[in-house]
Amino acid sequence: MIIGIPKEIKNNENRVGMTPAGVFALKKNNHIVYVQSTAGEGSGFSDKDYTDVGAIILPTIEEVYAESEMIVKVKE
Repeated sequence: MIIGIPKEIKNNENRVGMTPAGVFALKKNNHIVYVQSTAGEGSGFSDKDYTDVGAIILPTIEEVYAESEMIVKVKE
C-alpha cells in the first residue's frame, strides 16, 4: 500500500500522523510511505528522521495526496 502523511494544517496542531517508528514498521512490511516535508517538526521529528527509516519526503501536501492510496492524519 502507498501511505501518505501530510503536515497538519489546523491551528496549534503540532502532532504528526505517524512517528518514524511507525514508518519503519510499515516499511518493514513492504509499504511505500510518503511524508510531507516538515510534517514532523512540531513533534520533534526531522525529515531526516523519516528518510532514515525509508520514507520518501514530498514538498507539498498536494503531492502527498496525489501519490497516496491511504492518508494518515491526526484526529483531535
